[in-house]
Amino acid sequence: MRHRFWILGAALGLLPLQLSSLTEPTACARPIRRPGVHALLLDLAQIEAFNGERDDQRIGQQLHQQIVAVRINLLRVLSNQERMHQVGRAAMEGLYNMAILNSRSADTDQEVLFRIAGSIEHMRTRLEQFLTRQGPFTAVPVPREYRPPVGYVPPVYRGPVWDPFQGGTAPGLPQQSQPPVVYQPQQPPPPVYQQPPPPPPPVYQQPPVYQQPPVYQQPPVYQQQPPVYQQPQIAPVAGGQFGSLLSQMQRLSFSDEKQNFARDLVSSGYYFTCEQIVQLMKTSAFGDEQVKIGAMLYPRAVDPQNFMQMTAALTFESDRQKLRRLLGK
Repeated sequence: MRHRFWILGAALGLLPLQLSSLTEPTACARPIRRPGVHALLLDLAQIEAFNGERDDQRIGQQLHQQIVAVRINLLRVLSNQERMHQVGRAAMEGLYNMAILNSRSADTDQEVLFRIAGSIEHMRTRLEQFLTRQGPFTAVPVPREYRPPVGYVPPVYRGPVWDPFQGGTAPGLPQQSQPPVVYQPQQPPPPVYQQPPPPPPPVYQQPPVYQQPPVYQQPPVYQQQPPVYQQPQIAPVAGGQFGSLLSQMQRLSFSDEKQNFARDLVSSGYYFTCEQIVQLMKTSAFGDEQVKIGAMLYPRAVDPQNFMQMTAALTFESDRQKLRRLLGK
């Protein structure tokens, strides 16, 4: 019996504590730590959604591969596995490649192409502003085939629109307070005997003198000259440095090692001539591996007009066709 009273007393003692915990307000969620990266992921999702509306599935699949690579790098920034400047340069190169692929598309709907190009330019502008706010960084060279969309106007983040670079959460709509309604009694009409006297008769006024209307002059037509695109000067890797890179690749024995080394050359920002790319391809004795190395290094070529040197270096016609298919030629 004593044990029952003891259990009942303990339950009654804990009851106020449980009720008080239910009445406490819940803690507010903390703000996101990297709002700029979240905004870039939202822009990337918009590019992916617009890309799903196109008719040219071949270009759509290639552009989707670029989107997946950029998304993986941004997610690694959120988990503190990569630095933002290094990922930002790779993401900027991916956006340039997306814009070039979109310009080569065979879609018939020009509105879809313009939406994709505008969303890519929108994310590229946001990424450039974000990297500038993060600190000084080395700009990514603009590819020779890149053309910004004509007529696109980047958004301005100000006013009630939430700027992700400022942090915090999106503000709500301002509460507009309305002034209280003041009751005003209606004045009764004046009695008949207090009616004001009728107005005096109008005074005759001289009619206005007719004036000649002004002659309308056509305003001058303002013709805005399009900006002249200046191609950035891009130089291939020097001979001595290329010899060192070629020796390093020749010392690698396995296919995966050679492909990873070629991928590191692209990520490091090197540029090559088609002749130098052929020498790097020749470090492997297999045609399939030569095709993969050439496909990875060709976007960094400073003389794409010499593409025939790369196809001539391959022994079999099937390998040449595979290289052309990977590069979209």
